[in-house]
Order: sequence, then C-alpha cells, then structure tokens
Amino acid sequence: MQGDPEVIEFLNEQLTAELTAINQYWLHYRIQDNNGWYKLAKYTRAESMDEMKHADRLTERILFLDAL
Repeated sequence: MQGDPEVIEFLNEQLTAELTAINQYWLHYRIQDNNGWYKLAKYTRAESMDEMKHADRLTERILFLDAL
C-alpha cells in the first residue's frame, strides 16, 4: 500500500525523534549506572526501552506504507 508522501515524511520525522531519544536515554542510563545511581539508571533504561517500542510501531507503519 503506497502511502501519502506527507504522512510518510511525518512518520519518518517521528521515527528520527524516537531513535534519538533511545540513544540519549541509553547514554544517560550508562552514565547513571557507572556513577552508582542504580535506581535512576533502572528508570532511565526502562524509558529507553519504551522509546524502542514506539520506534518499532512507527517502523511497522512506515513499512506497511511501502516507505522508509
């Protein structure tokens, strides 16, 4: 199914934001864990994983629209 180019552009922008968030959260998780802030690190790691789920859903939709 070919999607609307504007919709695909928007979805790709959102995917970029989600992938950026994953990397930021993951880096902060590693820094926090390294500094011994284990409770905060656990929370931040979970946030990164949540962003991964968002990115996965966006990727599924983009591929459904025969785009990427």
